[in-house]
Amino acid sequence: MRLTEEQIAQYDDQGFLVFRRLLAPPELDVIEGAMPDLLGREGPDVVREENETRAVRMVFGAHFHNDVIRRLSRHPRLVTPSEQIVRDRVHVYQSRLNAKSSFHGTGWAWHQDFNQWHRQDGMARPQTVVVGIYLDDVNPCNGPLLIIPGSHKRGHFHNPDAMDIDDEIIATLAAEEGIEPIMGPPGTVVFFDALSVHGSAANISPWPRRIFYFDASADFAPSCEPNATDWNPCPGDAATEFVTAIPPEAITTDATAMARS
Repeated sequence: MRLTEEQIAQYDDQGFLVFRRLLAPPELDVIEGAMPDLLGREGPDVVREENETRAVRMVFGAHFHNDVIRRLSRHPRLVTPSEQIVRDRVHVYQSRLNAKSSFHGTGWAWHQDFNQWHRQDGMARPQTVVVGIYLDDVNPCNGPLLIIPGSHKRGHFHNPDAMDIDDEIIATLAAEEGIEPIMGPPGTVVFFDALSVHGSAANISPWPRRIFYFDASADFAPSCEPNATDWNPCPGDAATEFVTAIPPEAITTDATAMARS
């Protein structure tokens, strides 16, 4: 999939693009088969909910742990638009499964992803697109992703001590630009800018809201050192490489074929 000039212009203006049902049901079936392995992991790459430790909040570095997820991060319908958006080749800077479980999934304060990478890893430039793949129906009840349109054009709201952006800034942005809930069925994909201000509420519904995210970064954007791990490597490490989309015929509507690719 290649973005049109109009879609690229829309992304540049709004800071995000949404494609509903970009992944087909057979593809989702294969991805679903990888979930027990990821959600059953133990270790420092797994973050659990504080109020219910049986519930997984995040699994970092999912593309290192599971081959299906590794191939998903090379999907041509995800890689090609990412390269168009950042105007360069990309590598996977970080990936994570955001599990947001039913009843116990806590929310995320308003933030910019770039602030975390800048303050923790030393990322120098925000030339990165965040790609989110919806594995569940994301609806008004289960804590959908919320984005403030155009907020990426306001620059970096630097907070050296925490992820959160001050309430006063959010109130001003929301009054001027509004807030957009990004909802959609399984297979929906959202691309959003590393400077887009976003967050989400808690999930107290009986429906999970799982989203797999990976960050497609231009080759020169990060220059980091302090927070590197085997599941969040810095560029230059052996685990970091340019993303090459696997051939389109390797990901088909035949789930068996995708599993073999």
